[in-house]
Amino acid sequence: MEAKANFSYALKLVVAILFSVGWCSVCGADENVPDGFELTTFATGFTEPIALATAPDGRVFVVEKGGKVWIVKDESIEPSLFVSMEVYTASECGLLGIAIDPNYTTNKFIYFFATITSDEQQIIRYTDQDGVGVNSTIIRAGLPTSGQLHNSGGLRFGPDGKLYFSIGDTGQSELSQQMQTFAGKICRINADGSTPDDNPFKTPTGTPRAIFALGFRNPFRFCFAPDGGLYVMDVGSNGEARREEINLVPSGSNGGWPLVEGVGQADVEGDLIQPLVTYSDLGGAITGCAIYDQTQFPSQYRGGLFHLDFVSNKMFFMSLGENAGESHTEFMQAENGVVDLAIGPEGGLLYTEMFTGNIKRLRFSAGSVITVEDSPDVEGISTEQDNLSDELLSENTNRLCGNGMTLMMLPMCVAVVTLRKHGRSLRRKKTLR
Repeated sequence: MEAKANFSYALKLVVAILFSVGWCSVCGADENVPDGFELTTFATGFTEPIALATAPDGRVFVVEKGGKVWIVKDESIEPSLFVSMEVYTASECGLLGIAIDPNYTTNKFIYFFATITSDEQQIIRYTDQDGVGVNSTIIRAGLPTSGQLHNSGGLRFGPDGKLYFSIGDTGQSELSQQMQTFAGKICRINADGSTPDDNPFKTPTGTPRAIFALGFRNPFRFCFAPDGGLYVMDVGSNGEARREEINLVPSGSNGGWPLVEGVGQADVEGDLIQPLVTYSDLGGAITGCAIYDQTQFPSQYRGGLFHLDFVSNKMFFMSLGENAGESHTEFMQAENGVVDLAIGPEGGLLYTEMFTGNIKRLRFSAGSVITVEDSPDVEGISTEQDNLSDELLSENTNRLCGNGMTLMMLPMCVAVVTLRKHGRSLRRKKTLR
């Protein structure tokens, strides 16, 4: 009965959104790749791929929001799951993040950020045993969630060897400035889950807190530069005050939310961060990011930051260093709900499409022109558009829907449930392009 009621409520909400504002322009834009680059489908057939990471041996781990993790090896999806986790998947909840241990070649550790119940998130470590996750170990338990919004789930190791994770304000903005909760924070822990002694904040008794920085709304993804610089993508609010932010976040700093959004002043604990980049007209939900440290792209991109926006389906680039924000420009138009971004095994970029289940690969091709064929039928997605119909995706694409991850994910989730209810075929052909 509860599941039926939840589905009915979600369906009514989506219908109201569609009739009020129409389908978002995120669904209908055509991909537009810069000259000299080629875009291909690297892997396909996933269900809501939300995160990915490349291991030192070149294998790519693909995380599905529903709890499954697959491995792409030598241009083939491994037939066996790496792991299937029981997670809570309402709204923005689920299996949300992945990090590969910097000592993976010796210890084989891989870490995941997951919403376990409607009121708890965890960081869980697995050991990679011949492509299968074993020895599940909870590194951190009791992490906050409201069971709905702003769970974030960013998870990465920094150059200092520490494990960083992000949690949004869980829909309660006042929590971002409260030191008694990890909501609205970037946290820093040791690989075993303990708290480093040199973290910036202390409890009243002098014990170090796991909090590295505070004052964020929904820091869904972040990435590190080789010099240790931490760049945090913070998803903006709704309305005229909304600003998507790119922040360079030092230890002990404060993003200012909810006292300030974008550039501004506020009396906060810690040093107030002034964003490197803010925008409201270029998109509506800043998502995956990566510092490009490879040589496959031309030299002007090396050491720079690429990031995605889920609502506008755009990829952006900015050079780092002095006056970094001034170099922020649109790099390409993508499509189909871009979420996470990572360096691929060949030095290109990989990103996930939530709506199609595809992993796309962007490479520099020295000006060659590439025509990409349609993807073959696979489990969960078919060439007959079982994911979402072309008619739905193209209808009303010139009208912009509400901002943020939530309004965009609800129609997608309802569509997936509806397709399964009507018995669409779910097949997986272990095929890559």
